[in-house]
Amino acid sequence: MCYPYAVYDGKLEIGSNTYIGAPNLQQVADGVWKEMQDSKIAMANGPHSWLCDYFVITKTRVYVTGFEEQWFVGRVALAKGQSVGIAGKHRWAQLIIVDEAAGVSDDHFDVIDGTQTQPCNRTLIASQGVRSSGRHHASHHKLSARNGGSWHSLRFNSERSPFATTKWLKEREKESGGRDSVEYQIRVLGLFPEQSERFLLGRSQVEKLVGAERTISAGEPYGNLFIIDVAAGVFRDKTVGTYARVIGNGDRIDADPRRVDIMEVPIFSNALDWQHIAGEVFHYTQRLSNCTILVDVGGQGIQFAKMLENLGCPNVVKINWGNPCFKKKNKDRFFNLRAQCSVLAAEAVKDARITFSNQHVQDLLDQASKIPYFFDEKARYHIEPKEKMKEEGIPSPDLWDTVCMVFLENAHYIGSDDDHASPSSLDAARKAAEDAFADA
Repeated sequence: MCYPYAVYDGKLEIGSNTYIGAPNLQQVADGVWKEMQDSKIAMANGPHSWLCDYFVITKTRVYVTGFEEQWFVGRVALAKGQSVGIAGKHRWAQLIIVDEAAGVSDDHFDVIDGTQTQPCNRTLIASQGVRSSGRHHASHHKLSARNGGSWHSLRFNSERSPFATTKWLKEREKESGGRDSVEYQIRVLGLFPEQSERFLLGRSQVEKLVGAERTISAGEPYGNLFIIDVAAGVFRDKTVGTYARVIGNGDRIDADPRRVDIMEVPIFSNALDWQHIAGEVFHYTQRLSNCTILVDVGGQGIQFAKMLENLGCPNVVKINWGNPCFKKKNKDRFFNLRAQCSVLAAEAVKDARITFSNQHVQDLLDQASKIPYFFDEKARYHIEPKEKMKEEGIPSPDLWDTVCMVFLENAHYIGSDDDHASPSSLDAARKAAEDAFADA
C-alpha cells in the first residue's frame, strides 16, 4: 500500500495491491490481522488518529476508503493442491508476501512469477531452512543475487536478536543437542543445514545401552509402565508388550528429565488371539505395583484396551499418538505426539538416560536405527508415515514404538509401592500432574 498512483501506457493507475499467502493461510493471516488491528487501536489513541478514517480493516481485507478494489491488502491461498487465487491479477505497484515459503510448491511460485511482470512488482518470501530443494532454498542459493540471480537473500540469526534472551538460547542449545545440531541450525541460526541426517538414531548409539547399568538406582521412587502396541492394524506384524521402569517427568532441558530402564519385553507375538494376549498382560501387570498400562488405540488397539478393562486391569490409558501435543512448547516443536515421543526417546538414548534388556536385540537395533524424520515449514519434527516407510522397505517398528511411548507427554506414572521405593513417590506423581498443565 505504499504507492498511491502510477502513470504508464497513457493511463493513470491509483492504488497498490498487497497479497499475503501461506500453506496454512488461516493461521498466518490471523496473526497478521491481529497485528494490524492492534496497530490501528494504537494509532487511534495517538497524534495520527485522523488516519483511521482513511482505511478499513475487515476479516479478510484491508483497504483504503473509496478504493476497495484498487488499494488493498488481501489474502491468497497457497496450500498444496489448491489453485492460486492471484493468477491473472496485475498492478503496477504489487507486493506478494509468502510466509512459511518452504512449504509452498514450485507450481504456486510459477503462477506468482507469471503475475509479477511489471517493474514495480515485488515478492517477499520468508521461511526456515527446512528443505534442501524448492524455491525458498533456491532463492538463497542458485537464484540469489550473489550467484547472478534476482533474489536478495537475508538471514536472521536469533543469537543476534534483541528479543531472544540468553536463557532462551541456552535452553534451545541444550534441547536440540548443541549448536551444531540440525534443529539448532534451522530454528535458531537461520541456516540451511549442510547435512541433514535422515534417521533419528544410529545403530551404535542404541547398541551400547543394551545390557548397560540401569539408570534408576535402588531406592529411587520409580513408577511402572507397561506399553502395548497391537498387531493386525495397518502395516503391523507383531503385538508387543514392553515393561519399563521410569522416573522423572521432564525432557533434557528440565531439572528432572525422564530416565527409563526397559526391564523386559514379555509380549512379542504375531498371534491374532487377542484374548489370550490380554490375559497374559493382565497376569503380568498384576505382579507390578501401581502399574499404568498404555495402549496404542490406533487400528485394533481400542478393542484390546476394552478387553483389558473388562478383565479388571486398573490404570489403562488409551494413546492416540496421531493427535497434536497438549503442551505449548511441544506444539511449537513437534507435529504430533508420535513425533514428540520419538524425538524425546532419541534424545534419551543420546544422553544415556535409558537402558535396554537383552531381549529381541536385533529387532530393537534394526527398528531404532530406521526412524526417518523431517522438518515441516514451521521447523517442527515429523516422523515419516508408516505407509511411506513401507514403500521404502522399512518394517513397522512395533518394538521401538513401545519404547517411544514411554516418553509421551501424557505418559504419567504412579509411584511404585515396592519396598525399595521412596515415600517421595507421591510428591513425584503430584509434580507430574502440575507439569502436565503448567504451560497448556
